[in-house]
Amino acid sequence: MEQWSTTAIPPTRRAPYWMEAVNKAYVQLECTVPSRSSAPFFGAITRHELAAVSLSHITSTTQTVLRTPLQISRASEDIFLLSIQVAGAGKLVQDDKTAYLQPGELALYDSTRPYQLLFDQDFEQYVLSLPGSILRNRLHNAEDMTACKITSAQSGTARLLSHMVSELTDCPPSGGPSVDTSLADSLVSILVAALAENLGGLPLQDNTGSVRRDRIKAYVLENLRDPQLNIGKIAKRLDLTPSTLHRAWEGEANSLTSWIWSMRLQGAEQDLRQLAHQHRTITDIAYHWGFSSSAHFSRAFRRHFGVPPKEVRENMRALAQADSKPI
Repeated sequence: MEQWSTTAIPPTRRAPYWMEAVNKAYVQLECTVPSRSSAPFFGAITRHELAAVSLSHITSTTQTVLRTPLQISRASEDIFLLSIQVAGAGKLVQDDKTAYLQPGELALYDSTRPYQLLFDQDFEQYVLSLPGSILRNRLHNAEDMTACKITSAQSGTARLLSHMVSELTDCPPSGGPSVDTSLADSLVSILVAALAENLGGLPLQDNTGSVRRDRIKAYVLENLRDPQLNIGKIAKRLDLTPSTLHRAWEGEANSLTSWIWSMRLQGAEQDLRQLAHQHRTITDIAYHWGFSSSAHFSRAFRRHFGVPPKEVRENMRALAQADSKPI
């Protein structure tokens, strides 16, 4: 995980420090902050890699961010970025389109073409970044979907995507490379589904198996806590036969059933590592994530992560106590 914050930086040095931080966290950009203000500029970024994708959380005061043709010519980054507005407001301009973002709204932009991000008030965002080739291989005309606003309140898929990005950014998974890869692929699948659902039903690439896998993953992740979730129920809800569902899943590293349990375990592990859930029992968390037996949960958790769930919780509490002690 990487972190940048202007808190300990002298006010006169904050602008160049922030410019460098933004360039390291995202792509080569110009960042302009007010030269005169009643309060000093503030900005903070937390960022980490999740296999091929990058997740970040940014909070800052007023600023303008530009991706110019000169920067594009100097740095060949081919990245799609998705901004998810949490607080304040933002304005995204790319090509001849403008997206005004309020909390709960999100929009895509492309680093291979100039864009502007304008914030005239304090703001907070989560940002999902992924290689351009990944999205283009899954979606026709991905470039046409930039600077188009999606409102999560009106889309279950977009709401699920926003929730997953925020949870995985605030509490990075610790299951190793295979878990990271699975989660990253799930994020991309849900992003593809959200863009196709909300931006005029633009056609997916002509790959029926990939399209069905994206639909399966989006449905499963939205219903992961349902203890009755199984192959038959998934197939029925997606209007597929069980055999068609299994064929669509071919090529994945794990069976669909194994993947469902892996995602449930990952969700439970994240809850166990968050102070916000310390009042809940381990059994309560297990049941919340679709397990019907605490013994089954404990065995599966130890097999998956190499430690029992109780140890994860104790480590979280020990770290919290250490952080709270005065220096």
